[in-house]
Amino acid sequence: MRIIIVGMKGCGKTTLGTLLAEKLQIPFIDSDASIEKMHEQERGEAIPFREIFKKYGEQYFSALDSKTLKQIAKEFGNTDFVFACGGRTPLQEENQEILSGLGKVIFLKVEKAVLLKRILAQGIPAFFPYPADPDKSLDELLTERLPAYQKLADLTIDVSEGTSEEVVNTILTELRAYGKN
Repeated sequence: MRIIIVGMKGCGKTTLGTLLAEKLQIPFIDSDASIEKMHEQERGEAIPFREIFKKYGEQYFSALDSKTLKQIAKEFGNTDFVFACGGRTPLQEENQEILSGLGKVIFLKVEKAVLLKRILAQGIPAFFPYPADPDKSLDELLTERLPAYQKLADLTIDVSEGTSEEVVNTILTELRAYGKN
C-alpha cells in the first residue's frame, strides 16, 4: 500500500506517518528530509528545510520540492511506503498529478485554533506572509491550501483530538473501509 499524507504544517504528518509506517511495516519517507538531502546534493550545503526556504526563497524551494517529489515517485513508485508530503507540495498542478497517481492520499485536517497553537509552539514559520499577524497568515494559507488538499484526498481524517496512537488506528480503520469500496 502506498499512502501519501497531506495537510498543513503542524497537523502531524511526520509523527503520524512514522507511526503508520511502523504499524504497516513499510518505509516512511519525509518530504522535508528529502528536500534537505536534494539541496545538499545540488549545492553541497547541509541546512534545514526552513533555512533553505529563508535563504533561497519560495521559487527555489518549490522547484526543489517538485524535483524531490519526482525523484521519490521514480525511486519508490512500485514499493509500499508512507510519504509525508510538504505542506505546499500539492499546490502545484504538476505535483497533484504525481501525488494522485502515486497512492492513496490522506488529508489530515485540524481545527484552526488547534493548528495555530501547534504551529506557534515551534515559532513563526518563514512562509507565514504576515509574521506580525500569525492568525491572518494562517487564514490566508488555509484559504490557499485547503482546496488543493480536499481535491486530492481519498480520505480526510480530523486529527484535532486524540493521541497519535488513536489517530493512527482511525487511519488504519478508514483505510480498510476505503479498500472495501
